[in-house]
Amino acid sequence: MNIRIFVAAHKTYKMPTDTIYQPIFVGTLLHNQVPEGYISDGTGQNISKLNPNFNELTAIYWAWKNDQSDVKGLVHYRRYLSKHPSKDFSTILSRADIEEILQHDDIILPSKRHYVIESNAQHYKNAHYAEPLDVLVER
Repeated sequence: MNIRIFVAAHKTYKMPTDTIYQPIFVGTLLHNQVPEGYISDGTGQNISKLNPNFNELTAIYWAWKNDQSDVKGLVHYRRYLSKHPSKDFSTILSRADIEEILQHDDIILPSKRHYVIESNAQHYKNAHYAEPLDVLVER
């Protein structure tokens, strides 16, 4: 099984050493610099210039259109899927972990977050421009 987990980043950062993890630099058509060891979301079929609006989705779009792996994933450079919370890479999912999970599940997602003091919608509005969410709700 060919597994490739893209690690979306907009700056250089420590990356996992497991070969399934591939750093992808997002928004490269706006910045024209790709650190060594990272691939660019600005090659092949891409939406790199839309990164200010779509964030890490420019990386998953690039993977969808350009990567031939059997299994594709996307994580953020500081947020990984793991067996247990950790500040280092010791518990992030390995190739063997992913292969085992995919024997009985079709997708791997993080645990549900439980917001105690606000809804997901309110959390979004507190961290982003509210107008796009309001337009979405209206439609």
